[in-house]
Amino acid sequence: MNFLVLYVFSMLHSFAAPGNDSVVYPQNYFRAPLDIPLTLSGNFGEPRGTHFHTGLDFKTNNVEGLKVYAAADGYITRINVSPSGYGNALYVRHPNGWVTVYGHLKEFAPQIMERLRKEQYAKQSFSVDFSLSASEIPVKKGEVIARSGNTGSSGGPHLHFEIRDIYDQVYNPQLFGIQIKDEVKPEVSFLEFYPMDSLKGKSKNYRVKLYNHEGLHVPKEYLIKLNASKVGFSVNTLDRMSGSTNTLGIYNMTVFDNDQMIYEYQQDKLSFSVTRYVLSQIDYAIYKNESHKFFHKCFVEPGNHCPIYSNLVNQGVVDLSDGLVHPIQIEVQDFVGNTSFIKFDLRQDTGANVFREMDFSYSVKFAYNQPNEFTTADIRLIFPEGTFFDDVYFTDAVDTSAKAGIFSKGHEVGSSDIPLFGRFTISVRAENLPSELQSKALLVGYDKKGNISNTGGEFQNGFVVSKVREFGRYYILIDTVPPKIIPLNILPGKNMRSQKKILLKISDNLSGISKYDTYIDGKWTITDYDAKSATLTHTIANELTLGAHQFKVVVTDEKRNSAEYSVTFNW
Repeated sequence: MNFLVLYVFSMLHSFAAPGNDSVVYPQNYFRAPLDIPLTLSGNFGEPRGTHFHTGLDFKTNNVEGLKVYAAADGYITRINVSPSGYGNALYVRHPNGWVTVYGHLKEFAPQIMERLRKEQYAKQSFSVDFSLSASEIPVKKGEVIARSGNTGSSGGPHLHFEIRDIYDQVYNPQLFGIQIKDEVKPEVSFLEFYPMDSLKGKSKNYRVKLYNHEGLHVPKEYLIKLNASKVGFSVNTLDRMSGSTNTLGIYNMTVFDNDQMIYEYQQDKLSFSVTRYVLSQIDYAIYKNESHKFFHKCFVEPGNHCPIYSNLVNQGVVDLSDGLVHPIQIEVQDFVGNTSFIKFDLRQDTGANVFREMDFSYSVKFAYNQPNEFTTADIRLIFPEGTFFDDVYFTDAVDTSAKAGIFSKGHEVGSSDIPLFGRFTISVRAENLPSELQSKALLVGYDKKGNISNTGGEFQNGFVVSKVREFGRYYILIDTVPPKIIPLNILPGKNMRSQKKILLKISDNLSGISKYDTYIDGKWTITDYDAKSATLTHTIANELTLGAHQFKVVVTDEKRNSAEYSVTFNW
């Protein structure tokens, strides 16, 4: 029976549909992709600022080049190479229907590398993403398919590993029997309380520190009195693992009100369309303003549709309007069952005065469950339904002071502490923008520290229009400056035979690198690009003839400004 027939047969007879509780995770089918003791620098479902992490990050002892093994028999179904994201990544489809993914690789096995180069030359692009047939590159369980690395958006050498189904839903690899030693309980430090009645969105939150008392985490005052009839709360928590100093995400959290479960959060599977709901799971304002602390909400906002919650009663919000004491227990658990317990009592007390109404003004209140628009003479905002996690008090503050090089009023669009799920369209009116520079105009965001970030955009009928995903301050700037190219190890006439590689740095001042092309003696050639180090690396072919050769690189930014560097070297 050939591989394709075996694959179809197994799909029909042994694969349970995603989302079905009858899904069976095969045990002992997948081996570990590394042959060193497994420790993690990141786990499945871990909050990563703007997304839930979709795999396991295996530590590689701070080095690159470790052998990466196919987790089971299968075939290479996809090769993806990018200067960001997963960097060099391989996808292996297996006869039982599952797909394993290996990311941030340094290099592929020779046969796979040969297929990659063929595709790159055909498309004249370093970045490629393509599929392969079942018969093209079959692999065996335990076969070396790559070497570990640090490519793409990796923050250090490691192997990113995923297990997906046929619909590209991603599952926690530990469900499949990937064994990782862990004897460390999750850490819990603080509780944050939120009024969910008429004070919702109008009052500051209330924070309480937790203390470890004989293995139980409790606040100093066991009975917490709150001047709200309905409340939600979040827990400052993270996990750690034996043999690793890295902080990880929690696996499961449950909340009980008087012994009734009212909330459960568990990280078993995700689809890529829902990973941004992490911005609603955590308290985004705290994360943003308090050195990336993770406060996990124990209630679900109405615009949060991530399917990681269950056993919800009133979306996890505690109703204190009965005037009674509510005994609350929270259990925070890692994948192997190490559990931390939190206990306290809650009661409404109108005299508590811990939630104090803020004095603030706003232009309009946006409803989370409908489209919203905001328009003035200088700005137009269109928010599709699904942009917000909850209703939003919105304002647009305008800065009319003239600033050199800025071609619009400045707009403080909403509060940068409010996270958004979807993109919205922003159109800012240009001022004093010469017609010859309209094609060079773009929208930029300024953060509280004055840092500039490019948000793109194009000039349309007097406005620069872009789609953005964050509230904040926006201006119009122009980009007429070409990228910079800095040679690192090559000079005119230099003999490169001993070095084998040509290294250059490339950068852009504003709109960002759009493309680059490199040539040897006028013929396009492959040059690898690492975005985080802004480095181009061209490996000189051994078959190059002795003598003088010309190397040229052309770099273009998003506003079509180009730079060129050309040099003659010897070989």
